[in-house]
Amino acid sequence: MRSIFKLFRISNLFIIVLLQYFLRKFFISPILNSFGLELILTDFQFILLLIMTISITTAGYVINDYFDLKRDYINRNEDDIIIGKTIKRRTAMAAHFVLSGIGIAIGLYLSYIIHVWVLAFLPIFIVGLLWFYSTEYKRQFIIGNLVLAFVGVLPIIITILYEPALFRAYLTVENREVAVLLFKVIGYFSIIAFGINLLYALVKDLHDMPGDEATGCRTLPIIAGEMASKFTFTIVSVMLIFALFYIQNMQYLNKAYIPLMYIVFTIEIPLILANTMLFLTNKSEKYRYIVRLISIIMIFGVLAIPVLNYFSGN
Repeated sequence: MRSIFKLFRISNLFIIVLLQYFLRKFFISPILNSFGLELILTDFQFILLLIMTISITTAGYVINDYFDLKRDYINRNEDDIIIGKTIKRRTAMAAHFVLSGIGIAIGLYLSYIIHVWVLAFLPIFIVGLLWFYSTEYKRQFIIGNLVLAFVGVLPIIITILYEPALFRAYLTVENREVAVLLFKVIGYFSIIAFGINLLYALVKDLHDMPGDEATGCRTLPIIAGEMASKFTFTIVSVMLIFALFYIQNMQYLNKAYIPLMYIVFTIEIPLILANTMLFLTNKSEKYRYIVRLISIIMIFGVLAIPVLNYFSGN
């Protein structure tokens, strides 16, 4: 059971569930209700959407570990390696296909229920993207970082695309305002999430350098050097902080001081700390502390959704 928890990254899956639930509960539903509109996806159908996301994400974790065995024996403690030891390789591959199949089947069912057939291809696309990320993209210069950052935003995209009320509102002239507002808010949140996931990908490459070099990967620190990776990390951090300043300015004008300070203490200050630690670190094993710090920032980013909802305007 402990091995399953490690392989499936249960804590990560829990954060993804919270993210999608918070988006539906504290962003999409309140804005729709304020315009006299309601969610179309039922609670049961939304639970199916969560299962779809979890299944596909878990399949991605499994296939990533399956193809990363050589790197993991160098980059990880031997006790953290599951596939090939506690779980057989063929069992892991079978689990990947079963989980992917469940996700694709649910996606097909939901696309039928909401009468948007094009969405049947979305889970297939994601499964394929995760497969090629594990086999090819993550070993390529920059591409792997961008794909990983995009994958981190997919739960947000899935939550939006499978709520037809938003698109029906947009197609109705008198309700178009609500759809545009939601798309702007979620779009801005997605940009922030993409940036934080990109930081995670950048520092993860620094941490995994020994294994990446041994297996012929062409990641940024290997091709351009550690210092180039660190400066890239800092540039992305600065861009994120400036993007957050825009949100904080609106919070200040609306006297929403609690959300403003929440962003300062849970995202901006930890980002500054992460950059300081990064330039004081030159050993691969030390980068894991920064990886954990970025993971904590991600968690606070998800928890920011109810905070913004409850305290904005107060």
